[in-house]
Amino acid sequence: METLINEISDRLNILNLSIEDIDLSEKIILIAINSVENFIKSEINPFIDFSIIKDIFINIVIGEYLSFIKISNIQNDISLDDAIKTIKEGDTSITYFENKNTNLDDIINYFLNNKKLLYRYKKIVW
Repeated sequence: METLINEISDRLNILNLSIEDIDLSEKIILIAINSVENFIKSEINPFIDFSIIKDIFINIVIGEYLSFIKISNIQNDISLDDAIKTIKEGDTSITYFENKNTNLDDIINYFLNNKKLLYRYKKIVW
């Protein structure tokens, strides 16, 4: 399990998407791993060999991790307040950057769309 956490942390560091607090980051990764593992065991195949789907599994865990970071607003870089470009007080004018979080949403969707690949391994239960 520790090697899996390290591999996920390394991929997040390469993509420059990890948070600075290492302990918190590892806890969130564990939550994401458990979430994805439960999804696979309940929706796809309870007897699947995880070594077969390791890369898919890691990508989905990264997507869950980033989704949790975005929703909980842990990292300041993801804050919606950063999307404000200008604020004018007289006659109230607020200008926003165009879809500032689109890039993050695209990254999250890219990783979470790997769930579609898991359906190749779905076992039908009678």
